Amino acid sequence: MTAPLDPSPLLLEKNLRAIAAHDPDTAKAVADASAPDLDWAQARTGDPVALVKAEGAARPIALASRYEPRQEAERLIDAVDFEKSAAVVAIGFGLGYHVRTAYDRMLAGGSFGLVAVLEPDAGLLKAVLSRLDYSDWLGDRRLVLAVGEGAQRGGLVRRFDPHGAAVTQGTHLLVHPPTRQLRPDDVAELSDAVKEVVAYLRTTVATALVNSSRTCANLVANLDLYAGGAGTDALHNAARGVPAVLVAAGPSLVKNVDRLRDPALRQRVVVIAVQTALRPLLERGIRPDFVTALDYSAICTRFYEDLPDRLDDVTLVVEPKVNPAVVDAYPGPVRSVPNEFADKLLEDPQPRINLPGGATVAHLSFYLARHLGCDPITFIGQDLAFSHGLYYCPGTAVHKVWEPEISPFNTVEMLEWTRIVRMRGHLRRIDDIHGRSAYTDEQMTTYRKQFERDFEKAVDQGAVILDASEGGAPKSGAESVTFEQALERFDPDARPDLPTASRGYDAGRLASLVRRLDERTAQIRELRQVTQQTIPILQDMTAAVDDSARFNRLHQDLSRNQKRAEHDLAPAFKLVMQVNTIGAYRRVRADRNIRQSQGDERDKRLAQIDRDIENLRFLVEACDEALGMLDEGLDRARQGLAQAKRLAKPPVNGARAA
Repeated sequence: MTAPLDPSPLLLEKNLRAIAAHDPDTAKAVADASAPDLDWAQARTGDPVALVKAEGAARPIALASRYEPRQEAERLIDAVDFEKSAAVVAIGFGLGYHVRTAYDRMLAGGSFGLVAVLEPDAGLLKAVLSRLDYSDWLGDRRLVLAVGEGAQRGGLVRRFDPHGAAVTQGTHLLVHPPTRQLRPDDVAELSDAVKEVVAYLRTTVATALVNSSRTCANLVANLDLYAGGAGTDALHNAARGVPAVLVAAGPSLVKNVDRLRDPALRQRVVVIAVQTALRPLLERGIRPDFVTALDYSAICTRFYEDLPDRLDDVTLVVEPKVNPAVVDAYPGPVRSVPNEFADKLLEDPQPRINLPGGATVAHLSFYLARHLGCDPITFIGQDLAFSHGLYYCPGTAVHKVWEPEISPFNTVEMLEWTRIVRMRGHLRRIDDIHGRSAYTDEQMTTYRKQFERDFEKAVDQGAVILDASEGGAPKSGAESVTFEQALERFDPDARPDLPTASRGYDAGRLASLVRRLDERTAQIRELRQVTQQTIPILQDMTAAVDDSARFNRLHQDLSRNQKRAEHDLAPAFKLVMQVNTIGAYRRVRADRNIRQSQGDERDKRLAQIDRDIENLRFLVEACDEALGMLDEGLDRARQGLAQAKRLAKPPVNGARAA
């Protein structure tokens, strides 16, 4: 590799084209940056090297060794234990030698993993990419490159999200020494951002693994609603340009919630409340337009106790993964958002307008507001911190549960603080929007990262997001204002009427659902049988690993069963693999360990067979789980079909239909 005497626009374009193939934002940020003048030379090895003038430094700083830059990169990457780390995050691109070395060791040959580079100076990167050709590997999607604002917290969450499995299987943070010399403050800030994003991804992946089985069970149990009830397509752009107020249940909610009792204001805005805030709103005489729910646990039905008998004007919008007891308990209309798992299970040809699933009900509220076309979107009660040492705003269902414990010696405030400090190992101090010290925790930090990712995308699309909570953690991408300032941004025109939904289910679609679930049940039973028959084949292959003729015959039997499972029974196999998330995660980790191991081909083959045996045992367990889920889903679908038929049946002898 040699560096041209002058920067090459064609070479820069070639490198940027490779980056733009999967990250056009980063490519544009580099292209728009102003490149500094670097002092280029050749190292003793003949490799190009460069020096950059640093503000306040007595002499220029070399971006790589002026003697042996490649050997220096090798030594830097030698510190990474690739058997324990599936991700390397480097702060500082420099001249790219260490990045290329990490890429070769981690990803060359199609290996699973991630190499990420955070470069605080987009102009410096532009100068390097104008001289050195890295286009052969910059276009790899497993190579994440973030610069400038894209390397800030919100941008990192968005870029790292698709690589959660790699990050959670070990992440090595590597700081490029010259970058630390040039930008020490940026390096410290980026290091903290990486640690927060890694913690967020670990929480997200762990939650998905722990809750995957329960989530799939809820999805199947709610198929009667999903197939036969109302969806959210009718809400798409139904409130375009209408301001939305998103109500969460943080401690700061009490500051502004009573403003929503103003009838004139309610005629101008759409109010979307998380389920935790429903009771405090109703007790104040405030009826939101929508309530959002997605919690998988039945304990969340406490939010729906002692509600009015009818809430016909308040629509519950749920993710289909919500516990079905919530749908049964709610006394008003219900709509379900689209879900890929349910669509695949049903093989439903009906197109649905995308409305993303949320990590929390607050995120779902935001996605619903965007789906409605609302603008601006204003948050109240969205603290994401324990403002004033409190967990919730007054009047939530939790406080009702605590009522028997309350006394002059055990106040609500004491109970709230006890709940907070119970998780002291996960607490962290932040400066709130007023610059005051406050506590938050790892979970709420994760949620804030997701909001910042979503806000960044929405703002890029022209949305206006206002955080009028007047308390709690600051959120990048949302303008911090008082609620009165937010009201000044609201259009005075009255909002249009919103589409209404019925509680009734479509009998024809429920009948189709019953037939589909019967088919899936039969397919999964057959898949389970094929899987059980395959385990002894793999065990025999272990014994025959040194007998090539017998091994090949057994491999043919294995291939036939694999084709039967993955192709002939593909719909059932895909469903079961959704349930088998822990098994799939363990397989990915086993694959990587095998590739990184130093054993010979025989040892690797035996390890692969052991991996497959374990995977099939997990698959059998997943089949059993899926069959139990389908039994519950079928029961609910048949009950819903019977009820839909009764309601559709005309009255007999003038009697009123039930």
